[in-house]
Parts: sequence; structure tokens; C-alpha cells
Amino acid sequence: MRFYKDMYIAPSVKDADRAIHKLKVGSGSLQMYVMVLNHDSKKLEFFHNGMLKQRILRRRDMDVVGLAMNGRECIWLTELMLYDAYEQTGSYDVYGYLSSEIDDRTAVRMRE
Repeated sequence: MRFYKDMYIAPSVKDADRAIHKLKVGSGSLQMYVMVLNHDSKKLEFFHNGMLKQRILRRRDMDVVGLAMNGRECIWLTELMLYDAYEQTGSYDVYGYLSSEIDDRTAVRMRE
């Protein structure tokens, strides 16, 4: 699992650096939701960060591209991603847009 350097972060996430650090070490937060690019299914997904404690999810090929405090904010961030993808590429392919932005220079590997 990697973390996108220029993540989409909801305004309600007070200290994004601390939240990212907590996710990297596996402690997480009670209210944090993560938005990931799942490279296996080539889709954008979001779920509660507690799901990352499951070994099967930690080992999947995913990039964390967004953080939010609830599901509604995840939907709002998805709208922003769709808008940015359309502005940059003329297409609503969020997976293609974000995966082209991610490479070894912009992603940070998570401890497994």
C-alpha cells in the first residue's frame, strides 16, 4: 500500500500529517475514512480505516489517494476527483487520471 503525495483531504481532517502517520503505523482513527485506488479491480474505493487492519487489505496493491471523516465527505472528494480528471483529460476516468499521476516519486510505501 502506498500513499499519494498530493492526497485529496477533506477540510474536516484537522491534522493530515498526523492522520497519515497513524495510518502508516497501523493505529488509525475512530472516524477516518480512506479513499484508495485498487489496482486489482481498477476502481476507486473508500472504506473505514479500521478495515486496513485486515492483513488481506494491507497486502493488496492499493494507493491511498484521499482522507475524509465520513462517507459523505468521501462522496464529495470523489466529485472533486471527477472534476479534476475531466479538466485534465477530458474524460471521467478517475482511476486512469490518478494512476497516471502516481509513480515511485510521488508515492510513499507503507510498512507491511
